[in-house]
Amino acid sequence: MPKLWLTLLSRYDRFILNHIEQFFRAHPLDGYIFQQDNAPSHNSIETKLNLLRRHIITIPWPPYSPDLNLIEHVWNWMKNWIQKHYYSLRYKVNRVPLGQLRHIIQSAWNAVPNAFIQTLFDSWWDRCQAVIDAKGGPTKY
Repeated sequence: MPKLWLTLLSRYDRFILNHIEQFFRAHPLDGYIFQQDNAPSHNSIETKLNLLRRHIITIPWPPYSPDLNLIEHVWNWMKNWIQKHYYSLRYKVNRVPLGQLRHIIQSAWNAVPNAFIQTLFDSWWDRCQAVIDAKGGPTKY
């Protein structure tokens, strides 16, 4: 395995999984389960061993299941909001100063309705069941 890849996995274990483990230890009776997608760093043998070593329970994640990743729906909502409110910048992307881009992204984030996020959250178990029923295939979500 290349040295860079091992360094990235080590950082993931040290910085991300360490915080997750601390959270799980602080809430031992709350029944939390850790969710991550099938990114290579999440799906590697090293990461799986580190999760086991840290006693972090994970949700089995079918490949290619964006329906389950709720943040993807938020990113899509934000993208649509930015296109609607900043259409004039569409063909001038390389001319948008970093400070303005930061402001646009923050504005989009602030514009996401709480009800939208709550609806996504409330639909999560239904989404899981739909993916199971579709055997990992497309769903209505």
